[in-house]
Amino acid sequence: MLRKYYLPSLFLLTTSLLLISCQDSTNSLDEQAPQLPPVESMNMDFSAFDEDPGANLTAENESYTHFLNASIRAMVMKGIVSTNLAIPKALLSAAENVDPELTDDGEWTWSYTSDESNNNFEIQLVATSGSDGFVNWQMYVTNSALNIVDLLFFEGEVAEDGSAGNWTYYALFGEDAGNEVSQVTWSIENEEQLELRLEVLTDRNGNLGDYIEYSFNSPVKLATYYNAGEDQTTEIEWNSETFEGYLIAPNYNNGDQACWNSDFQNVECS
Repeated sequence: MLRKYYLPSLFLLTTSLLLISCQDSTNSLDEQAPQLPPVESMNMDFSAFDEDPGANLTAENESYTHFLNASIRAMVMKGIVSTNLAIPKALLSAAENVDPELTDDGEWTWSYTSDESNNNFEIQLVATSGSDGFVNWQMYVTNSALNIVDLLFFEGEVAEDGSAGNWTYYALFGEDAGNEVSQVTWSIENEEQLELRLEVLTDRNGNLGDYIEYSFNSPVKLATYYNAGEDQTTEIEWNSETFEGYLIAPNYNNGDQACWNSDFQNVECS
């Protein structure tokens, strides 16, 4: 059974569930394929910290310490997100170029191949009717090099309009093959307003119990990272247009808010 984890602020998801549950079931999947789940449900964007803002931004220049420290922590978050979501996001995105087929069992199936991380995956993406207003999704993968045959990679429940849902991901190989590794719960209003929560369910990379909560309310992005091993929470907020932002971390700046401006220089927080 899928376990669900919700952001404290996921009022959009709660509202969506209540509205959908009040609607009559239409069995619309009998007539046409559902829309593919949004790729944004597997994406947290930290690209602002990939930029090279100039030669003056160095560890020796104390004017930029707040942004530099935030960048290091953002890259840690980006690494966790990439480890858990990069491949499934790429494989889901590849389904956009495929026409689905309706099987005799009433399942809509997208069958295709995709190369990712130097591996060739044969994919079966399956959609079936779920509870009122929701669609059940499963992705099965085959890879001869990894000795994988029709192994469940991820599954979840998604609102028919793609506005809310959850994913559970499974290990593909090694001792943990078939075990849950992470889970995402999301609410997406549009491309410029969304919330996601990623929780790590395995200790394969030392991140058991860690979670990242990420929101985008254009132009502001907010990421909160809880490190379970150290029982510490880090918060980073930044403006995706001006690049100004702040960092709150227990072992930096005495745990006080540390801000930077659009030139990445340290400033007093307002």
